[in-house]
Amino acid sequence: MSGFNNIEKALEVEPTQEPTNTGVSKTAIVVQVDSAPLTEERLEKDLKTDYEIVRENLKDLVDMGKTALDGVIQVAQEGDQPRAYEVVSQLIKTLAETNRELVDLHNRVKTIRKIDQSVTNTSTTNQSIYVGSTKELQDIINSSRSSTKAFNNRPDIGGVVENDRNKQ
Repeated sequence: MSGFNNIEKALEVEPTQEPTNTGVSKTAIVVQVDSAPLTEERLEKDLKTDYEIVRENLKDLVDMGKTALDGVIQVAQEGDQPRAYEVVSQLIKTLAETNRELVDLHNRVKTIRKIDQSVTNTSTTNQSIYVGSTKELQDIINSSRSSTKAFNNRPDIGGVVENDRNKQ
């Protein structure tokens, strides 16, 4: 027997049986999860589907907003009340934000696709060969401790180092 008998009688519905002890609390929300593996094709399909749904919703909101704006403008002109004109300005602002969101949606999808492409185009180099002396390699790795930098900062021997480099 549920605690909603009065509501069930008022709505003329049959009382439902309370579930037996299934290990799930009465207030828990049970969600069915799609167990299909996550693949690139599925991600692309989901992105496209979500994009189309969001785009259509935003377009519908813009269309409804235009209709509402026409009605509110008419009411504002007939009533000549400051509050009505305030509502008109708020509705215009909301419509502008919705249009901006529609454009941002395009930019976000482009960004997502660009990120996906950059992630798939990366490559890893496991073995590399450096051709050069260890002194040159150390100069490349840590230029702040470079031996040539130390000599270049000393005017008394800087010319000698330059002459040695020119000879090589």
